[in-house]
Amino acid sequence: MAPVWAVPRGTEGVRIMVQAAIAHGMTAAECLAGSGITEADLTDENSEIWAHQEFDVIRNLIAGLGDRPGVGIEVGLHSTLGRAGVIGFLILASATLRQGVELALPFLALSPTHLRFSVDTDHDYTYLAADDSELPTDVRAFIVERDLAGLVGAMHGAHLELSPIWVETTLDAEGAAKLAQVWHLPLADVRPGQRNNRLAAPRELLDQPLPLADENTARMLARQCRELLDRRLARVGVAGQVRSRLLYKAGELPSMQTVADELHVDPRTLRRRLASEGTSYRVLLDEVRRKLAIDLLREDVPVEEISRRLGYAETSNFTHAFKRWEGTAPSYFRRSG
Repeated sequence: MAPVWAVPRGTEGVRIMVQAAIAHGMTAAECLAGSGITEADLTDENSEIWAHQEFDVIRNLIAGLGDRPGVGIEVGLHSTLGRAGVIGFLILASATLRQGVELALPFLALSPTHLRFSVDTDHDYTYLAADDSELPTDVRAFIVERDLAGLVGAMHGAHLELSPIWVETTLDAEGAAKLAQVWHLPLADVRPGQRNNRLAAPRELLDQPLPLADENTARMLARQCRELLDRRLARVGVAGQVRSRLLYKAGELPSMQTVADELHVDPRTLRRRLASEGTSYRVLLDEVRRKLAIDLLREDVPVEEISRRLGYAETSNFTHAFKRWEGTAPSYFRRSG
């Protein structure tokens, strides 16, 4: 399963968020500011963006609509399976919801979600888990709200029933209470402050036949998902995937070993593949640090704090690197910018 940060995605998820934000008084320009996404991209079916660009949009929504429980839920309820693209149609064409989820899991990076879903079953229940541990902390609650509420919107829109017996969530008590309303559950059956997001549903619920099931169509759509995933990965190359990972959680720049582990290759293989594309991990890290430094200087973040966020042991090391990039000291760059 490809990590969500390694695969460029369509703009449908951002389009849904922008539409919801406009309904609450924001403008599209305010939603997209600083993300590198244009309004034209939102209606271009061929446009592709990275996860970190979507996070920038989410930060704009949080700033514009308020960092309050329930904002992500309001956005998530605009979701439908059709808006999930080919992966949504794959689920609809499957024999059962269980089969649809199992077929879709390897291709989740093609969908609008940023949670890592998994399914487990015991004698009585099926458990759907949604891991948010890799998400940046400042957008985590919004995404959990959006994607868990999005399940409700997607299921209802497709006339599918997914009625959990209980839900565990990493959200706080207020966020969990709003989630309980969406799932039509007693407050006591939505448990806040958990280590993971998980819902339990009767085992037989996921084994009911789906009304649009078609084996040949499901097989064709699964093949299309694989081909689309392979094309996107090939187009951006390993360098694009590494660059995206470095930007995914700005302020927590991973080591080459960590990135290699997450891409399921050893560091020597990663180094060799980057070299074949004319770059290296160090060059990409330098490139990302430069971009982040400029962004943070424009936000008036103290130089010492920028140095810390970018992983420099000493502020002087950051200053030296910045002079190499821009030909001037960070403090002068800020004053002249």
